[in-house]
Amino acid sequence: MNRNRIIMLSFPILFFSFCNIYAQQNQPSDGNGDESIILSDPKLKIELVTSGLDFPTTMAFLGPDDFLILEKAGTVKRVTNGVILDKPLLQVDVSVKDERGLLGIAISEKKNLNDDKGTSIQNNNISHNVFLYYVVCEGKNTGCENRIYRYDLDNKNNVLINPKLLLSIPSFPDPAHIGGIIDIGPDNNLYVTVGNFQHTIPSEIYRTKTQNYEDGKPVDGRAGVLRITQDGKPVGEGIIGNEYPLNLYYAYGVKNSFGIDFDPVTGKLWFTENGPKFGDEINLAEPGSNSGSDKIFGIWRVNEEGKKLQTDGKEGEYVTVGKNPKDLVYFEGKGHYSPPEFTWDKSTPPTALLFLESKNLGDKYENDMFVGSVDGQIFHFDLNDNRTGLLLNGVLKDKIAADDTEFADILFAEGFSIITDLKQGPDGNLYVVSGLKQSKSENLGAVYRIK
Repeated sequence: MNRNRIIMLSFPILFFSFCNIYAQQNQPSDGNGDESIILSDPKLKIELVTSGLDFPTTMAFLGPDDFLILEKAGTVKRVTNGVILDKPLLQVDVSVKDERGLLGIAISEKKNLNDDKGTSIQNNNISHNVFLYYVVCEGKNTGCENRIYRYDLDNKNNVLINPKLLLSIPSFPDPAHIGGIIDIGPDNNLYVTVGNFQHTIPSEIYRTKTQNYEDGKPVDGRAGVLRITQDGKPVGEGIIGNEYPLNLYYAYGVKNSFGIDFDPVTGKLWFTENGPKFGDEINLAEPGSNSGSDKIFGIWRVNEEGKKLQTDGKEGEYVTVGKNPKDLVYFEGKGHYSPPEFTWDKSTPPTALLFLESKNLGDKYENDMFVGSVDGQIFHFDLNDNRTGLLLNGVLKDKIAADDTEFADILFAEGFSIITDLKQGPDGNLYVVSGLKQSKSENLGAVYRIK
């Protein structure tokens, strides 16, 4: 099969603004969990944990059968034993245009508490740090920022208190390609995805060096995976530079990512990346990794309009990327190009990424990777022996899925609506956030458990 042929399809350019298309196709009419979900493994079963959520985006566990879940419009809710508590823990005023909203959450247990003078204090009600990632705008579409706040969880009163702003990135010019995912790494630091805030054809004004424009504008925090401490400070010396915000970058050249997680065996960071109308990726990020955007998507070079560069005189063949592309930005040799470990030619696009550390689904799934998609699919990947790549066979041995006829070996589940998050619960099972609001009168976003 010719991997380089032209593929024509309509891609949901804005991740969240096209949700109703998928809602009409996949959401149940009554929200009771009777979606046509199919699991590839007959030994597994799926259960509805809770439903009636207004476009849930991400979740984080506090304990067994106890988690916080975000709704895109700005609400933080708590779910215990499948029941959504009546009163939200927090309601924040966020911009919800297109991909903006209340998008990311991470949780860490409180180790000790200090007042402003550094004196140790005791408050048994405060149990966790809760980190929230959301977009705020001063005006209708002006003064927008991607922000990360740290809150205290008052576990007795079920409320988030004491907000502290840790990070703020100017979010412009478009309400697309926002990123919005936050995770805590093995080093206890926060890892944050930030998109390029632009449509496929980037504006001349906002082409920056982290988008691989050597003569671009100064770095402003976009197009990468950033790393900060839980107090919002840079982590030691910068990887690709020491000036703010360049000193925050762990990886760059990233168009947009809705999924990051750390390999439980190696501790290495993996993330998903959305291409334009092709070239969606799964990437392994070493410190200083350059994913190639906005010059490269998947294995293909692109022109100024984000389209594959066609090989001279050869219809349907396109220019691919060599091992060390010379025209990318490397920040005086501190960065390095990192090709994708897997590419979808036909746009999927991928969302959440999770390593399942548990054996609960069976020994064969332990420490494997699961990736969700806008199309309501979950893909399953084994890793190779040294865990630097994915174990792919047959038509996928070239690391490319040309179209959905090549999904058979990696398709784990299908039939969900848009998947916005995947998490492993304290019980070792796989939890799926299905994040659509079907209509103005019915909130059908749901959480499922695969066991």
